Amino acid sequence: MIHTHLWTFMCLWTIASTMTILYPSIGSSETLNCKCPDHQCQRVFWYRILHSNDTPQFLVFCNSANTVSYGPGISATRFKTNTDERSEITYSLRITGLQKDDAGFYSCLLNSQKQRDFKELFPPGYYLRPGEHPPTLAPTVKTPKPTKPRLCRSNYQPPKGCKPLVLWPSVGVLLALAVALISTLYYFSSEYTCK
Repeated sequence: MIHTHLWTFMCLWTIASTMTILYPSIGSSETLNCKCPDHQCQRVFWYRILHSNDTPQFLVFCNSANTVSYGPGISATRFKTNTDERSEITYSLRITGLQKDDAGFYSCLLNSQKQRDFKELFPPGYYLRPGEHPPTLAPTVKTPKPTKPRLCRSNYQPPKGCKPLVLWPSVGVLLALAVALISTLYYFSSEYTCK
């Protein structure tokens, strides 16, 4: 049964994209949580794939009755489980004394059973990077805000007494008179023949 879980875990690990990356310091502790979405989870299996080794490793099994079973070579003093069933069932794994060789992907597999329907749930996992520092973000480049063009006043000063409000209508009237005069002259300059 555990081998089936490992293959399923491996397939899902390759498509895991929502994992949380943690950067604990060397010698510190880290708590990983695994929340059950349907309140029917009865047991959890914790696994890891170390950065230095591509083989999945079974860490610990825990159920809602707090029965715990550790994988081969796993220290019960370094890996502790806890079950919290307040508003939702949350299984947690506390890892103490983290070292550089603990770097890798950690995840859980929840077994949920609602009446006779048995299903396995794979919440997003964690990627632990002990002793490393998170990458710094590139400095933000401030783009200048686009400015609206400002209308500038001209330095040209109209002659005294000639305001633009008077000048342009006067020019329009003069043009109209010139057109009327030219058309009148053209009309009277043509020869008339009487019949």
